[in-house]
Amino acid sequence: MVVVVVLLLAAGVAMAAAPEGPRLAVVRLTTTAHQVRIELTTVDQDGDHPLRLAGGGRHSRPWPFYFSPPAWSHDGESVVFSGIVGSHNGDNHELRLKLFIVRANGSGLHAIRGTRGASSPVFSPDGHTIAFTRSIDRDEPTVIGGKKWKHGFRGASIWTVDLLSGVQRQLTPWRDGLEYISSSFSPDGSTLLATREDPLLLNESEPVALQLDGGGSRRLLEDGSSPVYSPDGSEIALIRRTVDDGESGSEGSDLYAMNADGTDVRRLTQTPQLYEGSPSWDPSGERLAFDRLRVVGEGIAGETAFMEINADGTCATRVASARRWGLIDPTWQPGPGREAGRIGC
Repeated sequence: MVVVVVLLLAAGVAMAAAPEGPRLAVVRLTTTAHQVRIELTTVDQDGDHPLRLAGGGRHSRPWPFYFSPPAWSHDGESVVFSGIVGSHNGDNHELRLKLFIVRANGSGLHAIRGTRGASSPVFSPDGHTIAFTRSIDRDEPTVIGGKKWKHGFRGASIWTVDLLSGVQRQLTPWRDGLEYISSSFSPDGSTLLATREDPLLLNESEPVALQLDGGGSRRLLEDGSSPVYSPDGSEIALIRRTVDDGESGSEGSDLYAMNADGTDVRRLTQTPQLYEGSPSWDPSGERLAFDRLRVVGEGIAGETAFMEINADGTCATRVASARRWGLIDPTWQPGPGREAGRIGC
């Protein structure tokens, strides 16, 4: 009897093993007449063979927050994500968020203490620290960072949390209107890429590099968002806003790449009236995954596409698409043996 139980347990463990080969974590959104289903899932490079890690139906919280890409630990063993745990009372129904970690096989889901309101998490290369964005949006008088704000406050600051001690550190200041969104550590862990929105400087989002030794921040370009390092740290992919030169003058955004020092900026896609986002390098550094959305008025219309493209801008490939919602926030799983390489076309 003991032998049978041991064999059954071993079989269960084997079935729970994470799939091998190239994988991406994605947020899967599906809608029916009766419910919205939000899951954190992994898929292969073709968008197939899904494995659910977290979320699901109405009673399967935390749901992954769909405007915050998940992030892998550098060994590819775990995923950190911003999870929806509820909503605040009031007319705006503001979501209650918290960071969660789950293993690549879907086991071990747990919350990170002290991360209420956190989004845009990023694992440090050593796996001991997570950087994240903490956002505050209040209309009533409030106190932020020891300072009183009479007319409310809207801003976002980047913090880090040590996973062993729970100690948190604030990297960017609180100021009304100032927002920092974390996105990528350098391979040596010395620099954190982020998007900064500062109405006192520019009307555009700008990509910046934060020196974690206290050396301040450096603007990489005058405009751009969601900067992410390539696996070897030599390049950065990012999103830049575009305006159609035709009669419509419609706006969109495209995928770009450049050297890590901000030189040799290259446009990889050219998609008027479409919005691209959430770039992620595969472990080989030879291809990128990203979102492509069509936005009309106040909401999303048409197709939401999960795309891949070679790092030189060739062979753009639609992996999956759906009406209104689909697979979004694709993030490559790092680690040896998970390289996808170039797309053949």
